[in-house]
Amino acid sequence: MKIGYGKVGRSMPLSLAKCGTLGGDVEMAAVVKTLAERNPEHTFVLIGRNDGSRPEDVGLPPNVENPWIEWAPRLAEEKSRRGVKHGNLSVEDHMTLQDVYDELTLPTITGLDGMVLWAGQHGTTNAPIPSVREPGRLTKPHDWSAHYCSYLLRGVNAWRDVDPWNREEVWLNADPRNYLKMRDLKWPFRHPVLAQRTYEHNLKHERYGSTEMINRDWRELGVTEELRPGELSGIWRSKVRVVYSRLEVNGLVPGSPFGDLVSYDDTWEDRGHFGLFVNEARRYVTESKSRLAALRDWVLPLEPTWVHGTWSAESQEKLGRKIEPAPWELYYPRLHSVRCTLTTPSSGSGWATTKPWEAFAAGTVCFMHPAYDDQNNVLSDAPSWLGEWLRVSTPDELRTRVAHLSSRAGYADWAALVRAQREHFDRAMSELTYARMVEERLFGGDR
Repeated sequence: MKIGYGKVGRSMPLSLAKCGTLGGDVEMAAVVKTLAERNPEHTFVLIGRNDGSRPEDVGLPPNVENPWIEWAPRLAEEKSRRGVKHGNLSVEDHMTLQDVYDELTLPTITGLDGMVLWAGQHGTTNAPIPSVREPGRLTKPHDWSAHYCSYLLRGVNAWRDVDPWNREEVWLNADPRNYLKMRDLKWPFRHPVLAQRTYEHNLKHERYGSTEMINRDWRELGVTEELRPGELSGIWRSKVRVVYSRLEVNGLVPGSPFGDLVSYDDTWEDRGHFGLFVNEARRYVTESKSRLAALRDWVLPLEPTWVHGTWSAESQEKLGRKIEPAPWELYYPRLHSVRCTLTTPSSGSGWATTKPWEAFAAGTVCFMHPAYDDQNNVLSDAPSWLGEWLRVSTPDELRTRVAHLSSRAGYADWAALVRAQREHFDRAMSELTYARMVEERLFGGDR
């Protein structure tokens, strides 16, 4: 089987070795590497925009193909020839560019047997399609949407048109900001998006005048409503199910910046009591979920050994502390240099993230802010006593536990915690839940 793989909204870095300074970008290369190694009898085709590297040159398995090696120069040539190699594209330019991308990519995409796509940055419309409020007017998307979103979404539509019941792409989402909101997708989903939290949301679907479903119950595909009643060819609304899949461990595979972590050790003597890596992230979140409040109320009163991250001058002034990012090569040594750390909400959400798993691997006790992972996905299958220790409800409770684990009397508890954390980490990496869920969709079960 040939499986398409890509990310909507941006170019994919393909080398794990170069992902360290790019944050979450490690996930795209890590997952395709994992899937390809676990399924050597199948071919994975990199349909998402990327730098055109040869897979073998960046450490990807031989069953990974990259058509962008040929597509990139042909795309540049056609854009120049048809006069759309510029910015500030008009609606007409977008339509011309669509033709360029379709001629280049659709023959490969429509010939695939399956697809795995990451949800990245995208808009509600990524190609000129009829406005919801003014159906006679076409929307004008951002230029980047044409290059990083639109051609993939049209490819999905063409691929699913062949058999919308039995052809459905697998969606992955590692960022709460990137929930699926593109109206460009013609067909609803029968299966859930795989993510780091469980929830539901609505999605609109432009039908492009299609009447294919008139003679079949369209609710079988998850459609909940016609936005223009009596016009099945207009716009549909559907319910998108999103499920927790332990996707956050994907970047810890061997060969990635964290995948080759040395085994934890229970050396207690030479460690500081507490340290934290935390970036400022969103400002427009409630006070109880903001990282500034977490740093001010939970962390700084502990007089941490160190705090590293990227923070604005304004926030540093509010906190009364200078905070600088650490060089990437010092990330793991620093994490390993303290007995305890804390993980805080990501973008004000209750999503699970990679941070606790990194600490579990490093042998550092990782406490959890009460607004972090509010569905308890990270620890749901861990020993209950571990969760009771790591989930703290107040700054005072955190301070008491950090002080205890940094005292001689608390060494036995600290050692038991780091051993249990590492066992939980090893089990998660052995099971790779997200990979099994993707494989069930692609190669077995009800597709």
